[in-house]
Amino acid sequence: MKKWIYRILLIVCLGVFGYSAYNLWDIYSQKQQVETETKQLEEKVVKTKKEDKEIKNVLQPDWTTLKKQNANIIGWLYVPDCEISFPVLQAKDNQYYLNHTVNGEYNPRGSIFLDANADAQFKNDNSIVYGHSVEGGGMFTLLKNYCDEQFFKEHSVFYLLTPEANYKCNVFTFAKTIEDSVFYTTSFGGSRQETIESMKESATYLNDLVSTEGNFISLSTCDLDYGFDSNHRFVLTGHLEKTSDDVVLKD
Repeated sequence: MKKWIYRILLIVCLGVFGYSAYNLWDIYSQKQQVETETKQLEEKVVKTKKEDKEIKNVLQPDWTTLKKQNANIIGWLYVPDCEISFPVLQAKDNQYYLNHTVNGEYNPRGSIFLDANADAQFKNDNSIVYGHSVEGGGMFTLLKNYCDEQFFKEHSVFYLLTPEANYKCNVFTFAKTIEDSVFYTTSFGGSRQETIESMKESATYLNDLVSTEGNFISLSTCDLDYGFDSNHRFVLTGHLEKTSDDVVLKD
């Protein structure tokens, strides 16, 4: 009887091990697929420049080539020290890029995408860009770095590049919030000041020195502390400021 119990336990353990190994392999392969596609795109985005004997990598997208690969590419997003340097896509709905890569391959990690109803040139009062937080890292996962107040203070800028203009996004707020909160307001209308004040009051961290004139961009992702299916979100909001300076990638 003991031998049969041991055999059953061994089979159960092997099953658990096999299931865990498969899940780890699946997470790894999903991540590798996205990273491979992104690196291929970076060949059309990252340029090497030499100035005063210093070599630096700068973001200078070849928009014609990128558009030929996927006409839904409308921008490139770079958030320093968060492993975020990805194309921004926009589809006719907000479902497709939840689980498809830039090459149209099925992948639960999806892509970084602008809300389907938003102006493709980021001319809304507040443009919402979505990305998953995922096991194993990648996509928008490391927006959680902004949960640390010191990180928030030391990382006051991220970047959005588009075919029309490049933008320095001056970090305005970071919020641990919920879906459909004030940070998801896209048109301020006649309540602009009230909306901005509400964002300030609801923010986890705030940079009150940032201009509130003009347009904003908000990066939204899941707060995994509450699980994959909750309505809890991290939202990083920046003020769009056109720039002609080189956008230099950090080593």
